[in-house]
Amino acid sequence: MNTSAALDTYRSQSQSLEQQIAIRKLLMQRLVWVRLGLALPGIGLILFGMLEKTASNWTWIAGTALMFGFLAAATWHENNLWAISQLQQRLFGYKRLLARCDRQWASLLPLPTETCTLAYLSDLSRDIDLFGERSLFRWLSLAMTNSGANTICKWMTQWAEPATMVERQVAVRALASDRSWRMQFFETACNYRSQQLGPEGIVEWSQSGNHFAGKKWLHALTWLSPIAVVAGVVGIVIAKAADFELGQVIGLVCVLTGAAINFLLTMLIVGPIHDIFVKIGAANRELQSLVEMIRAIKSLPSQGKLLSEIQAKLQDQHHSSDAALGRLQRIMALAGMQRSPLLFIPYLLLQVCFLWDVRILELLEGWKKIFGSKAQGWIDAIGMMEALSSAAAIADEYPAWTTPDLLTKEAMVAGQQPLLEANDVAHPLLKDISRVPNSLCVRQNQPLLLVTGSNMAGKSTLLRSVGVNAILARVGAPVCASHWQGASYELASSIQVQDSLQDGVSFFMAELKRLRSVVDMAQQQHHHQGKQMLVLLDEILQGTNSRERQIAVEHVLDKLVEFGCLVLTSTHDLEMAGNQRIQKIAQVVHFREHFETVEGREIMRFDYVMHPGVTPTTNALKLLEMVGLRVQQ
Repeated sequence: MNTSAALDTYRSQSQSLEQQIAIRKLLMQRLVWVRLGLALPGIGLILFGMLEKTASNWTWIAGTALMFGFLAAATWHENNLWAISQLQQRLFGYKRLLARCDRQWASLLPLPTETCTLAYLSDLSRDIDLFGERSLFRWLSLAMTNSGANTICKWMTQWAEPATMVERQVAVRALASDRSWRMQFFETACNYRSQQLGPEGIVEWSQSGNHFAGKKWLHALTWLSPIAVVAGVVGIVIAKAADFELGQVIGLVCVLTGAAINFLLTMLIVGPIHDIFVKIGAANRELQSLVEMIRAIKSLPSQGKLLSEIQAKLQDQHHSSDAALGRLQRIMALAGMQRSPLLFIPYLLLQVCFLWDVRILELLEGWKKIFGSKAQGWIDAIGMMEALSSAAAIADEYPAWTTPDLLTKEAMVAGQQPLLEANDVAHPLLKDISRVPNSLCVRQNQPLLLVTGSNMAGKSTLLRSVGVNAILARVGAPVCASHWQGASYELASSIQVQDSLQDGVSFFMAELKRLRSVVDMAQQQHHHQGKQMLVLLDEILQGTNSRERQIAVEHVLDKLVEFGCLVLTSTHDLEMAGNQRIQKIAQVVHFREHFETVEGREIMRFDYVMHPGVTPTTNALKLLEMVGLRVQQ
């Protein structure tokens, strides 16, 4: 399976980013000396001008100029430090893409957004490794925002109409063909990886109430004290012009009183106000990244219903999301004055005189009143685009994989189409060189695929391969197969059942409860919702004796088939495969092993190729012998 084109792009971008980072780090080292070379002489000249009476005025001017140069260099240093941080985030993204393609799980580190998956854990997700270490989500997701991660989780875990899945497929194909756009979008999204608060903070703030609601007296006070300062300054100017000393004193008292009240108010309310600034994007650069992501989405040609819907969320006839966020960005630039070395002193004067932070908060409240109700739709649109871009990257990296041909359940029944036909299907999370593809076709008259075979031969991997590819199909991604035709499946499973010592539940009882939930779900779908069920069962009811197990398993499988399920189940029990009732509804296949002698030692080999019929081999006793537990027969 060819991934060379995408890999070449990832490698090239990684090398370019590493070079840019090296250049900027060299600049940072030089800026340290520049700052030192400006600050020391500047301070020296200013002190000389203060202490030496014979010093020329040019001493002060030169010292002040050097200190302004120092502040400019400090600002340059800060901006360069931020730029390096952004480049490093992008480099992390590309290295993660490379690790993903090579299935280097140790290097495929979780993104901060992976915490969103905790709300979507289930028996099925654990059975087929949808979330967690070496999981489908970790391999698939490129989402740097919580909205994107939640969208991927929802698409993975929630059944979708075939028409909805087709819309996702159309969007994925369109994005897969435009790698340069996807890389631009991905690089911008990478800026959010290191942020504690992402775009969702804007939504949370926009849906909150007015900050001064219920505190009108406090809001009024934040206006009275600045008015006192302004009135005092005006009074001083007028009184001085009229040579009215009492008026100057009164004006000065007004200025000092207003400034004192402003200072006290700053101590009381500046903390919560700055918390709001942080939630929106205190450094303002997060907002710039958000604007760039939106503009990238809007620049896409409208291809298909889903991409058009996403773009419509970002633009209506009255408001454009990027323009609105640009306005918010300008407000937040004013809010960030205190973090600028050049503007910190002017900020202090504005805060003491006019309660600058409160004035900015008033502008933000005005923005929220106009655009607050639309912010959720903007972030949702970005999340959907991140989900589609994640699936599109898979399509670009694996052009030989196929887009599923989706059929409705009614069409399959009416047209006698197979419940599932998959050629060369394999597990997408395995390395390219490790995958062994197999083909299967499950039809209406035999909706049960009974997989027999030895330990470690590949039975469970086949079940998981089908399940994981069915989930990939949900999100609109291509599946790891050369051909896939089937329905939009509602999945259920019983693969990794565990007992519970704390709850006093044995393994057998835990498995019975799991099977009961699977059968209940199948019955509900059959009688009410009519979704095509895909059920994956691995070695069920191992915790009881052979005869009772056969009766119980036969009953469970009969029920699932009765409710119209497509069932893939594995077993070691060869007698079950010979059961006449099961043979009527089942297609029986197997995996096998063979033994080779290498340097005098017997080695067990597997080809992981599925064969028709019941397995002719078993290996339990042979495995015991290989680990030194020879059985006397």
